[in-house]
Amino acid sequence: MVKGILIDIEGGDGSGKTEQAKRLFEHLQTSGVPTAYFDFPRYETSRAGKLTGELLAGKHGDFMSVSAYLSALPYALDRAGAREKLLESLAAGKVIVSNRYTPSNMAHQSAKLPPDEQPMLVEFIEGLEYEELDTPRPDLVFYLSVPTDISVDLIVQKEKRNYLGDEKRDLAERNVAHQDRTRAAYLRLAKEKGWHIIECAEGGAMRTRKDIEQEIWGIVERQLKQ
Repeated sequence: MVKGILIDIEGGDGSGKTEQAKRLFEHLQTSGVPTAYFDFPRYETSRAGKLTGELLAGKHGDFMSVSAYLSALPYALDRAGAREKLLESLAAGKVIVSNRYTPSNMAHQSAKLPPDEQPMLVEFIEGLEYEELDTPRPDLVFYLSVPTDISVDLIVQKEKRNYLGDEKRDLAERNVAHQDRTRAAYLRLAKEKGWHIIECAEGGAMRTRKDIEQEIWGIVERQLKQ
């Protein structure tokens, strides 16, 4: 049996992370690997996830102006609510594919702070989620890197999301400066923590989904053989 591992697919808004997470999940299934799929935040299946959706939709005021430490909490609580299912899947030897995970919290909340204050926040989030709430750490993290100017164009092409009502973009997606700072935070964290950076755009244009999928699969396949 394959040892249970947790793979996290990260990326900026509009980077195609949901598509790549689903493609990886399907690739593992067709390869005969026991697998499980998670998607965070769980906007429709957990109280904390629903609250997160409401906050991003602006139903409780300007969420973007809330302290980074406070705004990290609903995301952390949402994952804590999935802890038992995550651990059950790992104990069963499954490869978990997660569309966003704790690294999302670390990068997006860091974007609210000056660079010199970001390490302390990251330490807080990791300590809260991985230690006090005891959610499992990811074994592999992929960051789908897309320049902000391309992401802005891709966001408007997203399918309708129920938690936003009639809006096409949430508060974070409407804030281009926040997206740019989040991208910088992701790149810094990826280099510090050994995450895999997948460059999704070349020469100002997006690579094909298949090309990106194959690069991710090559890394995952090597991990599974260890």
